[in-house]
Amino acid sequence: MDEVLISVVVPVYNVEHYLKKCVDSICHQTYKNLEIILVDDGSTDRSGSLCDEFAANASRIRVIHKPNGGLSDARNAGMELASGEWWMFVDSDDYIAPDTAETLLRAAVENHCEIAVCNMVRIYEDGEQKPFYCPVTEPTIWAGEQRFETLRQPSVCNKLFRADLFKELRFPKGKFYEDTFVYHVLAYRASRIAMTGLSGYYYLSRRESILGQSAFTDRYFDYIDAIYDRALFFLDHSTHGCLEEAFLSLYAAVVDCTKNIQCTSDNMELFQNMWQQYDLAYRALMRSHHISLKQKVRLFLLKYAPKIHSKLY
Repeated sequence: MDEVLISVVVPVYNVEHYLKKCVDSICHQTYKNLEIILVDDGSTDRSGSLCDEFAANASRIRVIHKPNGGLSDARNAGMELASGEWWMFVDSDDYIAPDTAETLLRAAVENHCEIAVCNMVRIYEDGEQKPFYCPVTEPTIWAGEQRFETLRQPSVCNKLFRADLFKELRFPKGKFYEDTFVYHVLAYRASRIAMTGLSGYYYLSRRESILGQSAFTDRYFDYIDAIYDRALFFLDHSTHGCLEEAFLSLYAAVVDCTKNIQCTSDNMELFQNMWQQYDLAYRALMRSHHISLKQKVRLFLLKYAPKIHSKLY
């Protein structure tokens, strides 16, 4: 197993105070055959020069400097350079446990899986830690429809992927919730997913990060777009169980949007697009025999009487 190369892609933007801990956690992995790709996405602090310092002291580290294009664009640039059979993604203000790479690779290879998953821990800047995503406590394999349960946490950062899953697939430039746009495709392409139960990925919740902010800004419409894209994908691929789940997720997202984001002249087109997307979900779910009458009443009220829906639910 030691001859298998893992490419670790790290997008970097203005994280000079966090970058060393992130890179050290990757360099000090118990699994040594790593290619570490740091993508400086036009940082305006010392992050770019720190990347060069790290590369000067470690032959496994490669650095890309590019104009700022956002997280997706930085990841995509790193993926173009990656040469490993397996890929990992680590955000530059986060870090991983010493045995994360080894545990994920061993679980994937020994169980003939294309994806391996570890649990996530949320770290606060005051040092407090809380479980963030812990679907299992013991190693297990999810196959068939069960592998789509990993869509509950579509982050690519707590996972190891066989590189060929990303064939002709990249993160959407200029979008937030970029992982939600792509992970369902990866889960669909994989036949088996190894759930390790390892608490291996430590996510830093800081004020500047997306998850550290209120979710309910106009950025949230990107999340709705991502869920809509997921539903269209499952519709095209006749994955009916996942399709209904995606449409119900879209319903829930629209409900949250109408309750928490005010429609203004600036975002009116975003709201209009959202209602067009909801119409597809509404028509599909109203035809479904698996949706209860109570659920259909909610769907109907949201479409035709959203103010009443908001008061009741």
